Order: sequence, then C-alpha cells, then structure tokens
Amino acid sequence: SFANNTVRLASLSANGAGGLSISGSGTIPLEGRGLALELTGSAPLSLANRFVADRGGQASGTLSLNARVTGSIASPQFSGQISTRGAQYIDPLTNLRLNNITGTATLTGERATINSLTADLATGGSLAVSGSVGLIAPAFTADLALQLNNARYADGDLVVATMTGGLTLKGPLFQGPLLSGNVLVRQADISIPERIGRSGDVIDVVHKAPPPAVQKTLARAKADVRPGGAPTPRERPSVMQLDVTINAPNQVFIRGRGLDAELGGSVRLTGPVTNVQPVGSFNLIRGRLSILGQRVTFESGSVTLAGNLDPELNLVASTQGDGITVYVTVSGTASNIDVSFTSDPALPQDEVLARLIFNRSMGELSPLQLARLAGAAAELAGGGGGGLVDSLRNAAGLADLDIVTDAQGNVAVQAGRYIQDNIYLGVQAGANGQSKVTVNLDITSDLKAKAAVSADGNSSVGVFYEKDY
Repeated sequence: SFANNTVRLASLSANGAGGLSISGSGTIPLEGRGLALELTGSAPLSLANRFVADRGGQASGTLSLNARVTGSIASPQFSGQISTRGAQYIDPLTNLRLNNITGTATLTGERATINSLTADLATGGSLAVSGSVGLIAPAFTADLALQLNNARYADGDLVVATMTGGLTLKGPLFQGPLLSGNVLVRQADISIPERIGRSGDVIDVVHKAPPPAVQKTLARAKADVRPGGAPTPRERPSVMQLDVTINAPNQVFIRGRGLDAELGGSVRLTGPVTNVQPVGSFNLIRGRLSILGQRVTFESGSVTLAGNLDPELNLVASTQGDGITVYVTVSGTASNIDVSFTSDPALPQDEVLARLIFNRSMGELSPLQLARLAGAAAELAGGGGGGLVDSLRNAAGLADLDIVTDAQGNVAVQAGRYIQDNIYLGVQAGANGQSKVTVNLDITSDLKAKAAVSADGNSSVGVFYEKDY
C-alpha cells in the first residue's frame, strides 16, 4: 500500500533463474528516514557481472541473505548476514580462476565485514580474505587483507610460480583499487619455448554487413568496427592497480633448449593489471647449457624485468677447447632467446660451435657430424637455425640443410647434396636416434627412381613418373 509518500510492503517475493529467491516485508518512505525493510533469500552472484563486464570477469554461484535495512533511501544502514558456498569467479585479464569460494560476512551500517572468506585457485593453492567492503554503489570501497597459501599462478605460456604472502586491496572495488604488499615465491619455473613462431602483421579488417552471429562475436570481443580501419578495443574504465614486491631468494628456474639455470632476487610490480610494469632482477645462482652431450657451466648472469613480464636474460659461460677460449652467451627475452658463440682468438660462430662440441675445425667434420652440428644450432635457435644453419650448409657444400618435424612432432635434421648431376644423396638424423639415407636418381626429366634405407633396417625402392602440365 502507498500513503503519505510511504510504501508499506505486507509481503514481497521474487524468484528467477540462477537461484534468485527473495522474500521480505517492511516500510519504505520515499523521502526522509523511517526505512525498515526485512529481506531473506538468495541471489545469483552473476548479478554482479555487469560491474566487471569491461574486464571480462564472470562470477557464478549464489549468495544467501538475511538482512535488515534501516535509515533512508539516500543513506541506508544495513544489518544482518550474507554468506556463499561453492561459488566461482573467473578473471581473464589476470588469468585467474577461483573455485569453491566460501565465506560469511556481517552487515553493519554501510559496510560488510568479512568473518571468513576462502577460495581455491584452479592452478593450486588457496586464498583467504578478511576486512570490509562498502555497500554503497557505485564505489563499493574495499579495505581487504589477502593471504596467499602456496598459491600457484600460471600465465598459460611462460611462467609458473608458487607463492605465499600477504596483500592488501584498498579503494573503490570497481573503480581501480590498489593491490599492494609482499609476496614470497617458493618456486618459479620460466620455460623457454622449444620453437618460436614469428608473429604476423595485424591486418586491417572491415566487416561489411556481418550476419547476426558475427556481430554478436564482435560485441563479445569488445571490438568496435570502424569503416576503413581495424577493430579497436574499447577502453576499460576499471582496472586494478598494482604495487607488489615479489621476493624470490632462490629456486627461480629457467629451463628449455638445453638451458637449466637457477636464480634468485626480487622484483616490484607496478601499474595496472592490463599493463604490468615490473622492475627488478634475478642473479645467477647456478646454471648450465647442454649441447649434444657437451655441458657448459655458466659463470655469471642475470634475468631482468623492466617494463613487461617477458624477462630479459643475459647469461655468460666460458670453456677451453682446442687452443681457444669459447664464450657462450644466452641473451634476449624468454620468448625470443638468442644463443651466440664467440672465442678468443676470434673465429666465426660455426667454427666456434664445431670446436666446442667436437674439438675439431669445420673442415675436419664428417657429414654426420655436420648434421648433428646443424641440429644443435637449430635447437638453440628454436627450431630453425637461421644464419648459423645457413653458414653450416655453405661450409659443408650441401645443397640442402633443414630442420623437419614429423606428424608426432619429432625433430630431425636432413641434409643432402648432388654427387652427380642426376644423383641426389640425402641423410636424415632424428633426435630419437633414428636415421635414414635416401638416393634419388633422375633417369629422365620425367622418370625418377628413389631408394631409402633407415637405421632400423627398413628399406624401400620405387620408380616414379612425374609430368608437369
């Protein structure tokens, strides 16, 4: 009923999808004080998704409510309790997925004080939260303490880390709050990709009369399509800010492509989570580089983060070999490693690599050793030897020197040369120890004979007729 500018609810009920079930009663003056509203029931956490839609966040589960609202509409005062169990939150921007979110909070005045709140990380470990959150929209000002318990973070590409420590989250919850504190990294693994793919240039795309399904996809991707231009991401007004110091005195491991190193140090993360600005470095504790059974021990090195989360490496090793001192330098970023070989006295890289691995000069290597040397160069270069493989091919006088993979992903080095104008001899050596020799004979311009013998005893021979039209 409505009288004297006041709504009196004898009963109120609301039911909907996702677990919405609310009942209540009370008095609601449209002006002034006298608000007295009792509410009980449950509501889906997905109702909060609109506050994190710009960052792609998604909450699921239900929130149980037993509350009383007093004061006025302009300045409501809350009391009672809210709780949740088994809820979930996904934040794509931070690659974070929280499972089994369980907790209770007491409503007092304009804030909710968290009695207990825990969550399991999908990647391992747990998170505990205490503190309070404002209940007045749109700020929802937070003053929270977060405790990490062997929390395992994985960026899905290069870094996996297990952490403990304490953090605080303060400020408007959906308007750029500040996450600060100190974190101890118990162990971190930085993986160097075995193969590095070149990224292509972004192509400007104009969508002309896209069907409804495509329009929906573009909307979900947060892309505004401009005539004559590429899709432009929309701005994200609410972005969490960081001021976190990460300490890792040891057990920061860098592995991949023959490299195995341990480092320790600290780094400070600042800036928004969409553009983290790390500053700090990790110094070498121990490390080695394995090349075709040869092990080189690193003497010094560091891993530096400055401006992005792709660490920059600088590791240096030296060893004696055949009257020269060989220096191996691993530099570049974790996603784009460069391994270079120098010597004293100065020699070309292919010559330095030959003396390091076989203790011989390039001119003294057998064809099989050259193939193995090319494989080592390709492994260090990330699946394609680049200039080093080309120089090996030229030095050996080969017509072809390449790195190939089969359907199972096994890597092999194949080399070949013409022993006569119409006879081509090829050798393929695989990383799994398998090798194969092939001979191609051009009988005529259209008629060819091919034969192959592999290390496991399998052999084949065939005659092929090929005609170009």
